[in-house]
Amino acid sequence: MKKTLLALLALHVLRLLFAPAFELAPQEAYYFLYAQHPSLGYFDHPPAVAWLIWPFAQVLGRSELAPRLAAWLATLGTFLTFAALARRTLPRARQGWALGVFGTTLMASLLSLIATPDVPLLLLWGLALLFLHRALFGGRKWDWLVAGLWMGLAFDAKYTAVFLQLGLLLFLLLSVRHRRWLATAWPYLCVGVAHLAMSPVYLWNATHGWASFLFQSAGRASNVGGLGLVNLGKLLGTQSVLLLPPLLLAMAWAAVRVIPVAIERDRRSSRATLLFLACFAVPLIALFGALSLFALVKPNWLWPAYLSGTLLALRLVPQRGVWKAQVVLALAVLALAAVEVGSYPVPVRSDDTWYGWRELAREAERRAQTAGVHFLLADDEYKTTAELRFYSELPAYAGNVLGRRALQFDYLGEDLFALVGKDALFLDSRPRDETPGRAGTVPEAVASRFESVEEQDPILIRRGERIVRKFLVYRCRSYSGVAGK
Repeated sequence: MKKTLLALLALHVLRLLFAPAFELAPQEAYYFLYAQHPSLGYFDHPPAVAWLIWPFAQVLGRSELAPRLAAWLATLGTFLTFAALARRTLPRARQGWALGVFGTTLMASLLSLIATPDVPLLLLWGLALLFLHRALFGGRKWDWLVAGLWMGLAFDAKYTAVFLQLGLLLFLLLSVRHRRWLATAWPYLCVGVAHLAMSPVYLWNATHGWASFLFQSAGRASNVGGLGLVNLGKLLGTQSVLLLPPLLLAMAWAAVRVIPVAIERDRRSSRATLLFLACFAVPLIALFGALSLFALVKPNWLWPAYLSGTLLALRLVPQRGVWKAQVVLALAVLALAAVEVGSYPVPVRSDDTWYGWRELAREAERRAQTAGVHFLLADDEYKTTAELRFYSELPAYAGNVLGRRALQFDYLGEDLFALVGKDALFLDSRPRDETPGRAGTVPEAVASRFESVEEQDPILIRRGERIVRKFLVYRCRSYSGVAGK
């Protein structure tokens, strides 16, 4: 384990050295915006990612290193927590392999460099599992309260953490050896502490019309459609890249093999450990796998399940050849990913890219200065606006200026009336358009909010001679405002 940990730390340092090599992804820029507006909650996520970034932003300012150093340190904590869990749940010979397998995945690299809510979620989820295991298997009663704290703070990172409470209940119901805890106060105190730690999220929602809860429940449910296999295929494809097939297949096999453990009345501690690991992995994977038959499931939604899922796979698939193949493949994928990030040979045909944002901001500022406009404007939920707020010195606004919903931008408390009568530069991202020409049309949503709108030449971001990003540009005169804003 010690040698593997040292090797993983060396890889982790390499990741940090790589951090300044590429621009912020839109999600990073958006959560940096969160950190610039400290709060008990936000429209589309709980606050932990903002709390994580905030101290680094205070010290480092508007720097790409601020969110990335936050993510790097938090993920270092996740690795150490995972190592501690491995020591408690795996035979000594497999502990190092578990750490190597988990720490070399592409998922781990993304967590190490890209500050999203998943970064604090996995750290806090891992800590909750560690202290729950100590409480359940070590009989250390005060660890119940510490586990409750981590469970609650994990919910402050992402609502997915409710599965920690469900997993605990499921384990206590299924484990003959540990069911006795239900007759004591400790599990209930644990959940009580968790909900106290969750109170910032409750308070923010209560004072904002339960907006975040509604967005993540009814809002997500509105996207559910008919039965189909396309989204399931997409989910399996993304997980195969993020985890790689050896680990993914081993987890699937382990999930099947653990079913008899859930229904037998075996009191052995080793069997209870298998059940413990399964209860915090299988339900989450099964739910989102089933949901993908009806709706798009984002790749990162399953990530917390992979903490105990990886350990479960190492318990039930002991063949070392599988794990050697996994680590070799993972290192090859990381090398390819480094080439893609550094050289960008394959352009990403969506706004979920790290390439071109600084150049966009620079060119938009130049044109704005030439035209004498007062602010920049985009209408793609949050991505372009968040990037412009990070890389541009000009004020940048989102679709709420046009009367549309704009996620957290609706809750920043900005006075949109102050923009009335001012001119803007509207930027419309066209990630799949490689042609250099104008669109020849003006978006109706923009035309209805300004006295006049004139299309200009698009901003083209090139890699060599190839167009890899395109933004349509519109010069907008005299903003008329939005009713009720």
